Amino acid sequence: MSLITTWIYPDARISDNARRELHMKSLLAGIVFAFTAPILVAQSTPDFPQRVSPQVSEHTPLGIVSDWTHRHVLYPDSKNDSAQSRIFRAAQTDPRWLQNWYLRHPEAWWPQHRRGEGKGRHRDWSVPLEASPVVGFGQIFDYTFDIAPQTGHGSLNTTDLGNDQFLATGGGLTVTGGADVGTYPLVPGGPGVTTSPLGAFDYDNVLFVSTDPPLDVDGLLFNAPGLEINIWGNSPGNYSYYDYSGGNYGTQLTENGTFTLSVAPGGGQTAPAKFAFDVNAAPSCTNDFVAIGIPASSAAGGQANIVGYNNLYSYQGTTTQTPLCPTDGPTVMFAYASGTGQVPASVELSQNGTKLAYIENLPTGSSYFHVLTLGTTGTNGSSPTAAVVPGSGNNAVDQTVLLSPDGGITTQSSTNTVWVVYTSGDANDVAYATTYSAAGTGSGYLYKIGNVFNGGAPTIIWSIPIDAIPSTPVFDSVSNQIFFTDSSGSLDYVTDLGSSPSPVSYTAIASGNTAENPIVLDGTNQMVYATFNSNGTNALVVQAPASMASFVATPVGPANTIYSAPYEPDFNNAWYTGSGTPLLYIAGTGAGTIPTLYNVGFNGSGVMNNTANLIIAPLTTGTADSSPVTEFYNPSLGTDFLFVGVTNNCVATTGGGTAGCVMSLNITGGFPAVNAGTTALAAPGGTSGIIVDNDSTANQASSIYYATKTGATLVKATQAGLN
Repeated sequence: MSLITTWIYPDARISDNARRELHMKSLLAGIVFAFTAPILVAQSTPDFPQRVSPQVSEHTPLGIVSDWTHRHVLYPDSKNDSAQSRIFRAAQTDPRWLQNWYLRHPEAWWPQHRRGEGKGRHRDWSVPLEASPVVGFGQIFDYTFDIAPQTGHGSLNTTDLGNDQFLATGGGLTVTGGADVGTYPLVPGGPGVTTSPLGAFDYDNVLFVSTDPPLDVDGLLFNAPGLEINIWGNSPGNYSYYDYSGGNYGTQLTENGTFTLSVAPGGGQTAPAKFAFDVNAAPSCTNDFVAIGIPASSAAGGQANIVGYNNLYSYQGTTTQTPLCPTDGPTVMFAYASGTGQVPASVELSQNGTKLAYIENLPTGSSYFHVLTLGTTGTNGSSPTAAVVPGSGNNAVDQTVLLSPDGGITTQSSTNTVWVVYTSGDANDVAYATTYSAAGTGSGYLYKIGNVFNGGAPTIIWSIPIDAIPSTPVFDSVSNQIFFTDSSGSLDYVTDLGSSPSPVSYTAIASGNTAENPIVLDGTNQMVYATFNSNGTNALVVQAPASMASFVATPVGPANTIYSAPYEPDFNNAWYTGSGTPLLYIAGTGAGTIPTLYNVGFNGSGVMNNTANLIIAPLTTGTADSSPVTEFYNPSLGTDFLFVGVTNNCVATTGGGTAGCVMSLNITGGFPAVNAGTTALAAPGGTSGIIVDNDSTANQASSIYYATKTGATLVKATQAGLN
C-alpha cells in the first residue's frame, strides 16, 4: 500500500478518492496560497496530521510549478516505514515533495482528467523566440587560445551540422594579450565559405569538436566597427590570428600555439518552466504560463532573453476541436531584456508564479544571478523581439548579484541553472549556483545566495572554490548536501552547515576530462544518480548513496567524445509507485555516437544493476545528440510514455532523413519498439529538455513543451497526438 493510502479517516463513508483528496489538501495546507490580487500570498498552518477532517475548507487557489528542478529531485512512493518518515520530514521542509506527488498523480487533483483527445500528429503551436540571425538552443562551446603574443578566450553558441561538425551562430571573442585587447562579437556566416563584410577574409565559422585542429583554414570571424579579426587552424598545434582595419592588415600571426575547445556546462540542455495557477480548478488561459530563458544577448526594444506565454491551451490554424483558449496560439505575457547577456540555462519559478530566478551570462566571462518579479502593470513586452527592460514602463523588479567572489576580483562564466530552496522563512530563502572558468585545467565556485523569493536584494552568503568545472548544483533537503559532478570525472558534494560550507568531498568515477551533467536525486531512498560521457572507454550512469560510501557505475554504450550525453535518466511508473518491476531509462550511446535507449534494473534492495539490459534501441541512424528522457504515466490510457528528442538522423519516419525530431515511446511493457514507425514530430536541430503539462479533459490542455535547438522556437504538442 502506498503512502497516500495508509491514512485512516474518521468517516468510513468517504470514498477512496475523497480520502486521498482530503489527505493531500491537509498535506498541502502548509504551502496553500490565498489569492489576493495581483499576487498569491503564502499562508502558514499547524502541522498536517492534526488537520485531517472530512470537511472541505473554502476553496483557495493552489499553484503548482513544473520546472527543471522537478526533474532532478524525485520522491517515489515507499512501503518502508523508515523511508516514510524521511518522506514526511522532506514534505515538511521541501514543498517539492508535494509538488512531485501532484505532478505524478494528475488524475487525483485536476477536476477532469483526460480521457482521450483527438488523434493526429501535430504541433498545437510553435512560436519563434529569436530574431535573425538566430542563435538557437544548441550546445555552447568555450575556447581559449595562445597564438603568442595574442591570448584570449570566448564562448560560442552552435548548431549541430552532424558528422562531428558544429556551426558557430553566436558568441564572442575576448582578447586578453597582444593587440586588439577587448571583446568582439562573432560575425554570423557559413557553413559555406563566406567573405567578410570588409572583404578581408574568407570564413565559415565551422568547428570540428573531436579533431586537431578544431578549426579549418577559414575559421572564425569577429568584428567591431572598422575592424575584423579572423582566427583559423593551419595544422595540429599551428594557428593563425589576423586583424584588418581600413584597408590595412595589422597583426598577422601564424604560430605554434593552442586553441582549446570544450563544451560549456549544461550542454545546451535548457528546459521550459510551467506554472499552473490552481490544481483544484480548470486550466486557466490567463494565469497558467510557460517561461523560458533565451541564449541570445538582449536589448531594449529588440531581442529578449526572458519570455513567457499564456493562453497555452490554444491551437494555431484550424482544428476540428474547440480549444480551451480561443486565441490563435499562445499570447506573450512578458518579454524582458534582463541585462544585456544571454540566459542559456533553465529558469526557476517561485511557488506562487510571481518571480523567476536564473543566471545571465555575459560574453566578457562574468555572470549575474537574477531574481525577477514579473510586472503586472504597464508594458511588459509584446514579443521576444520587442523586449522591454524590467522596471521601465512597468512595475517589474529585476534584482541582481554579481557571481564573483572576493569583491569581484575573479570573474567566471555560468551556463548553469540555479537551485532555489523552496522553504519558508528568511533563513531558508536561499539558492545555490555554480560558475566556472575553462582556463588551464578548469576551475569553479559554488555559491549560497540569500534573499531569493521572499524579498530583499539577493546577496552572496558564502562561496567555495572548486578545482574543476562544476555542473549545476542539486540540493537535498534531508541531508543538507549540495551535489554536483565536475570535469575531472568526480561526483562531489558540499554539506551546508549554515554560516559556512563543509569542504568539497568527492568520489572519483571517470578518468580524464568529462562533461558536467547535473545529478538526479531519489529523495525517498537517498540515492544519487549521475552520468558521465566518458571514463576513457564507456559512457556511464552511476548510482550512489547520499553518503558516497559506495557506487555502482553501469556502462550505457561507448564513450561519447562529441557530445555531453548521456544526460539525466528517468524511471518507469513502477519505480515511482513501487508496484511492478522498477527500471531506469537513459539515452546512452551506440557505435558511431548514435543515441541509443537503454534500461537498467535493480536488485531487491534497490541497488542498480551494474550492466544495462541487452535489448537496446538506436534512436537515430547516424551521429547525433539526444535530449534528456522524460517519462509520463497516463492513467486514463494505462500507458507509460517516454519522450526524447534527437538532433539529427531521426530513426522515425516523421522528421526523417537527416532531421531532428521528438519521439514518444511506449515503455508500459518494458522495452519499446523504436523504428521507422515510431510516433514522432520533426524538431529542427532536436529539442531542449521536455516538460510534461497535465492530464486534463480540456482540449489542448494535456501537452508537452520544448524548444527546438535550430530555429529557436517554443513548441507545444498534445500528448494524444504523440501516442
